[in-house]
Amino acid sequence: MTTTTMAEQIKALREKTGAGITDCKRALTESGGDFEVAVAQLRKKGLASAAKKSDRATKEGAVAAYLSPDGKRGAIIELNCETDFVAKTEEFQAAAESLAKQCAEGSIKTVEDADPAVKELVAKLGENMGLKRFERFELAGSGRLGAYIHSAGGKKGSMIELACESDAVAKHEAVQGLLKELGMQVVAFGAKWTNRADVPEAEVAKETEIFSAAVREEGKPEAAVPKIVEGKLNKLFFQAYCLSEQVSMRDNKTPLKTIIGEAAKAAGGSIEIKRFARYTLGGE
Repeated sequence: MTTTTMAEQIKALREKTGAGITDCKRALTESGGDFEVAVAQLRKKGLASAAKKSDRATKEGAVAAYLSPDGKRGAIIELNCETDFVAKTEEFQAAAESLAKQCAEGSIKTVEDADPAVKELVAKLGENMGLKRFERFELAGSGRLGAYIHSAGGKKGSMIELACESDAVAKHEAVQGLLKELGMQVVAFGAKWTNRADVPEAEVAKETEIFSAAVREEGKPEAAVPKIVEGKLNKLFFQAYCLSEQVSMRDNKTPLKTIIGEAAKAAGGSIEIKRFARYTLGGE
């Protein structure tokens, strides 16, 4: 083996495995110059190293999303690592996007399914990592999916599903614009539910009790309490946490229902928010 050949193989081995120069050179020497054997040796070493790192805290990372070209399948994920420095690397960001794509396409069905790919990334970048969670959307009828990742590095993101009257409506440019706006709305205003019908009864009961106690503390007449509480629930609870009842982040006063209605008129058919997911790094 010539010096030039060894240098070229070391370079190729580093690019393929992410291992250091010394480790690559040792693997090539021990394998007698067999490139694939050297790759296998480095992978085994890297996976063993990953196992040792598995108990280290992962509080950094990225939120990533992927939509299929036809807009009918999508996924949003949270991939964690130890430091913000690694989270911002091209390798980590590319891995997050790749995992989001695999989740959307259905090849990853549980977080455990991502372990082989994650362990290889651990071996390459030298930090403990893990796919914390993901959600996958797939259209069942006419509609369109949208995804929004806030700022470089991907610390927050959302995915939206719209149900549309027809495929023609779903493909209209007004729907694409609406999806972008709704994605930003979800990230900025932190909706928890799509419609008030989705809110668990226990949550409504809890808020009702809190508002009732506060109104009585203010000395309001008992006969007036139910009406006042109803108004507070509508404005301070449902409007705050139900996406379909929020006001737009554009001006903090235009109802989203109005904006959705405008998009529906432009697209020539009805549009409805079916569901959404909102991810924040480190959230539940």
